[in-house]
Amino acid sequence: MYYRLSICTLISFFVVSGCSNDKSIQIAENTFIHDSKVYKLIDNELVEVADMNSKKIRKLEILKPEPKSLGNASLSYIKEGAEAKVQGLYRGNKLYFKIKLEGINDLKENYTPGKFDIDFEDSLGFIIHTTEILTSDLTGIIGYDDKISHYLYNGKTEMSTEINSSIASITIGSTVKRKNKSVYGY
Repeated sequence: MYYRLSICTLISFFVVSGCSNDKSIQIAENTFIHDSKVYKLIDNELVEVADMNSKKIRKLEILKPEPKSLGNASLSYIKEGAEAKVQGLYRGNKLYFKIKLEGINDLKENYTPGKFDIDFEDSLGFIIHTTEILTSDLTGIIGYDDKISHYLYNGKTEMSTEINSSIASITIGSTVKRKNKSVYGY
């Protein structure tokens, strides 16, 4: 869908600028020459990369992404006081994220295997993207007492720039449940 929108934007640009007298040439994927200028589609936006009539070479600078906190989510429905903290960095149609689970250091011993679903929501509370993390993919971090202090997960998920810029909050759901213990304590 975005590819079609990009092509339509590009065609509209060339038609409006009067390409009937001048030829437009595609020189690479999403890169075109028109009226002695080089254009490239970057994140669904047409960007002028170079002017072939210019005597100096202009360097195209890629935006440097900034890490941001995507929020904290309570996991008290699994264990009282448990919490997840999520940080992210958006780069080239992918959101790289880190999730830190605290207060649930006995996750793999006392809880059933399952998954965590991170729901990314917009300012109106609509879920605009979801990603899944299996408990088997979590890494336990050992504390000073040689016991697990918290769990970490580093992951990535593909999403458009529009979705990334619309993220206002997160919620986390899970299929993890406390294991049933027998009357004998095991």
